[in-house]
Amino acid sequence: MTNRKILYGYQIRNGALEIVPEEQRIVRMVFTLYNAGASYQNISDSLDQQNIPYSVDAPAWNKHKVKRLLENPRYIGRDGYPAMLDAADFQAAQDKTAEKNASRQACGEKSPIAHLTPYLQCTCGTKMTRIGGSWQAEDKVYLKCTTCGSTVTLDMDGMVTEIIGQFRAHENQALAVYAPSAEVIRLNNAINRGLEQPESPEAVMMLILQGAAARYDCCPDTICGYENSDRLTKVDWRRFHRAVSHITITPNGAVRLTFLDDKMKGKDE
Repeated sequence: MTNRKILYGYQIRNGALEIVPEEQRIVRMVFTLYNAGASYQNISDSLDQQNIPYSVDAPAWNKHKVKRLLENPRYIGRDGYPAMLDAADFQAAQDKTAEKNASRQACGEKSPIAHLTPYLQCTCGTKMTRIGGSWQAEDKVYLKCTTCGSTVTLDMDGMVTEIIGQFRAHENQALAVYAPSAEVIRLNNAINRGLEQPESPEAVMMLILQGAAARYDCCPDTICGYENSDRLTKVDWRRFHRAVSHITITPNGAVRLTFLDDKMKGKDE
C-alpha cells in the first residue's frame, strides 16, 4: 500500500507546512460524521462514493486510513503542524473511540479474525497459523502452514467478508423481499437534489449515511437466521462453529469453506 508522504490535509510550499483548504474540509467532515455516530467503514465508503481521493498514488480510502486520521493529534497543532481542527472536536472523537473500546471489552467481544483463525488450513490439509511482527501491515493477514511451510498474505477485510459470505450463502433458505419505506424514498430524493446542487457536501454526506441506515432498516429482522447486523453476532458465531469443518486457503489466496454437513454427505455417498 502506498502511503502519503505528507499527512492528509497538508502540503509543503516554500519549505513550510501549510493547510490544503479542500482537504481540511474533508478532515472536518470526517470528524463530524464520526462524532455523529458513523463508523470508520461508513465514512470510508462515503468518501469513495463521492470520488474524494486520499492521495494521487492511492486514491481509495479504507477504514484504517479513516481511523489513523481520527487518531492523529497533529490536526490540532502538534509537532509543528498548523491546526485545522478544534481541540474539542478531536477530543470528542477520542472519547467516542474509548467508549466503543470499553463497550467491546465489557462484552468480551472477539474480532472476526480471532474466531476464524482456528479453522484455517493449507491445501496440504494441515493448520495454517498467523505470523506477525512490527513490519506487518494492520490490514493484512499473514499465514504460514505448520507442515509444508507455504505462506500467503491476504487482505483482512476481504478474507473475512468472503468467509462470512460463503457461510451465509450456505445457511440461506429464503430471503424476504426488500421493500423501501417512505423514509427511504424521501431520503433518496433529498440525496439526488443535494448531488445536483452540492452547496454543502457535509449535508449530502449525512443524507447518504441516513439513507443507507434507512434502507438497512427495511431489511427483514432476520436474513438466513441472522439479526440485522453488518457482522456476525455472538449467536451467529455459535452457528458458525457448529456448521464449519475448516477453511482452506490456497497458495493464490482463494478461500474455501468446508461444512460439516458436506463431509457427512460425502461419507453417505
